[in-house]
Amino acid sequence: MNYLKLVIKVPEETQEYVIAELMDMDFYGFEQSDDRLIAYVEKPRFNDLNRENIEQMIASLPGAKFVEFSDVAEKNWNETWEASIQPQSIGDFFVRPTWSENEPDNEQMLIEIDPKMSFGTGYHATTRLMLRQLSKLDCKNIRVLDAGTGTGILAIAACKLGAKKAIGFDYDPLCEKNATENAAINEIGSQLEIRLGGFETVESEKVFDIILANINRNVILEFLDQMISLLDKKGKLCLSGLLKTDESKVMEKLASYPVQVTDKQTEDEWMLLQIEYSDK
Repeated sequence: MNYLKLVIKVPEETQEYVIAELMDMDFYGFEQSDDRLIAYVEKPRFNDLNRENIEQMIASLPGAKFVEFSDVAEKNWNETWEASIQPQSIGDFFVRPTWSENEPDNEQMLIEIDPKMSFGTGYHATTRLMLRQLSKLDCKNIRVLDAGTGTGILAIAACKLGAKKAIGFDYDPLCEKNATENAAINEIGSQLEIRLGGFETVESEKVFDIILANINRNVILEFLDQMISLLDKKGKLCLSGLLKTDESKVMEKLASYPVQVTDKQTEDEWMLLQIEYSDK
């Protein structure tokens, strides 16, 4: 598979916003260095509309400038990850890439991830927000849904915390394969099931006690109805992949449902919202 490489000169404080916008256009594999942002996208996933959107975005950002757009042959992405991703303590978890030999302390649960370009390594703020939130929740003997599972890290974490059953789904076949591999690495077994596709893969399922959606604003808004309909009346829906600037649009959409925000956490420019059915 060939990739397109986009290089933008953009102030460091604006880079998280640009990354969120590019993720909406199927970019992934980001490299940040001072005022330089590099992003990759699979060539078949890119079109002229995306190009126009990128040009408009760059034009609207003070200090942003287009630098390069070029073809790159498939590369050893694991070497790129290995150079940039380090083990991290996040909530109750110690997350490390499979090539690391660092050990958790006695209080931490080990999660090993072989990323292979799937989103969800613990390296990004949105994943850290989710892992910290899961650490605060009672996951014992419950059912968990991980929408847009990526590497499967959140579903794996829920299983480590005692979930009876977790289902993760993703449209990307590479993510399905990667998440399945990571589940095996972490010896999750029959607790976790990875499915290829979207919400249609869980339409016939019973409701879930916890639903995790670390995606992006547009997808969250599009599928909020499905998520709320799949949520147990006493359940919790955790939404991440959201910028702080997305809050008003998400709250406006939530106002049409019998739910309330019961917790909000932030890191840098990113935000997590925990949603539950209203007592009213």
